[in-house]
Amino acid sequence: MEFENTIRKIIEKECEDYFLGIADLSLAENDILKQYESFFDEYPRAISIGITLPYTATRKTVDKNTKVYNETNQQLNAITVSLSKLLQRNGYKTLSIPKTEKVDDNNFISLHKLAANVANLGKIEKNGLLITPEAGSGVNWGTILTDAPLEAANQ
Repeated sequence: MEFENTIRKIIEKECEDYFLGIADLSLAENDILKQYESFFDEYPRAISIGITLPYTATRKTVDKNTKVYNETNQQLNAITVSLSKLLQRNGYKTLSIPKTEKVDDNNFISLHKLAANVANLGKIEKNGLLITPEAGSGVNWGTILTDAPLEAANQ
């Protein structure tokens, strides 16, 4: 248990400027997640990391494939790869879910949004947006799936 607490503290330090949550996917009651239950037998935890977008970026409604989104996608990819390597060096399996240049369609609920929701970082609205109390929908999300026995928000 002490070892897992040390790993968690390292993860929290790496993500201190971002949203961070850990979800136990085996406990998820979301119907969309349930279709992946066998996959989550191998990776029962999700580490969800969110970067708040600048206010001006969230106001753009026509083209969300802007430079700022691409930059935060690159940041999230770097963070998730780095943390995945840390967990792997310590004997855990990981799967870093990559960010793409295209932002999720508002009506599409991605694994990134689902993981953040299950980690109690925000609520998915009817329009498919994940809304956080602190930043509304202005957060870009990254996800790592793992078998590391980290304490989850929904335990």
